[in-house]
Amino acid sequence: MKDKIALIEPFLSGNALALVSGGKLQDFFADFETSKPFLVGATFVGEIDRLSKNSNSYFVSLPEKQSGFLKGVKNLKAGDKVLLQSRLFSSKKNMLQVTANLSFRGPYVVITVGTRKINFSRNIQNKLRRQSLKDLAEKYSEIKNRNYGIIFRSICKISCDNEIRADIEKQLSRCVKVSSTEPKDILIVEDAPNALEKAKQEWPIFEEQEAMRGIQCFDSFSIWEQILMLQDFYVNLPSGGNFSIEPTEALVAIDVNTGRDTSISAGLKSNLEAIAEIPRQLRIRGLGGKIVIELGPLLRKQREKIESILRKSLNSYSDKIRIAGWTPLGNLELEKSRDRMPLGLEQFSQIEKNMKA
Repeated sequence: MKDKIALIEPFLSGNALALVSGGKLQDFFADFETSKPFLVGATFVGEIDRLSKNSNSYFVSLPEKQSGFLKGVKNLKAGDKVLLQSRLFSSKKNMLQVTANLSFRGPYVVITVGTRKINFSRNIQNKLRRQSLKDLAEKYSEIKNRNYGIIFRSICKISCDNEIRADIEKQLSRCVKVSSTEPKDILIVEDAPNALEKAKQEWPIFEEQEAMRGIQCFDSFSIWEQILMLQDFYVNLPSGGNFSIEPTEALVAIDVNTGRDTSISAGLKSNLEAIAEIPRQLRIRGLGGKIVIELGPLLRKQREKIESILRKSLNSYSDKIRIAGWTPLGNLELEKSRDRMPLGLEQFSQIEKNMKA
């Protein structure tokens, strides 16, 4: 069996996709039903309501009677129409964080409107590869003349130039089309990507092999059962310990428990197992924001090893997690982008409904 495999199964009126390694779910996207269209990942026209002087931001009316707040823009007034995007799910209910700095993301590149430079993922270190990618980008007048910027994603380090070229052309076409829209009415200009499109943006496996597609293909790996297990706050560890993962309004709290053995050696073993598993749990649960981890018994000199294991776990995926540091009480603080919809009761209910259908 291949180390990793992508699965695509019909789900409600769309698809569900799972990335599996060794029979274990590594990532998941699905087209859930909702009464309002998803705006995270979409491009739309919003109308300025008012300025919040305390936070130096604007409250904005969005399509489908949704609301948002906009930072980083000046000299707007109530009634102004603005082209906007939303990339992050807000911790505030019914309030999206939006931006006027448009960008168009594909599997290989991101075309940017506000930043008009040629940039590279930090994983692309080879100077010759960077130069060849720069030469490729400058074959397009929109980039060479700095009308738009471009970011080459990590996958470009090993990808075929023809695939990258096709993605540049696709994202440039989207950028030109959307940027030329005159913001007159509150409406969605470009829909958010569906589950298949998001998976192709995030999983390099689609370049390497064909996905397994079909009705009930999830059953071969008990994917739905693995997802429904995420309703439990507790995650068991191989050594006998566990950790709880509980989202709150302010942060995600994670507490590592060593079980009956509270010695330093047992604590280190449970901590290492937990820290290797936590990024996967955050990813498949769709959790982000501030994350505070209370680890088991741990010596100060062992913190470096904890951080090393965490970074190693992050390198395999495009998780946007920043290690903020250690608190005076010895808790580890992380910050993760809220770029996914968190799984909740509504989503679990739709999964159970789909399983019974």
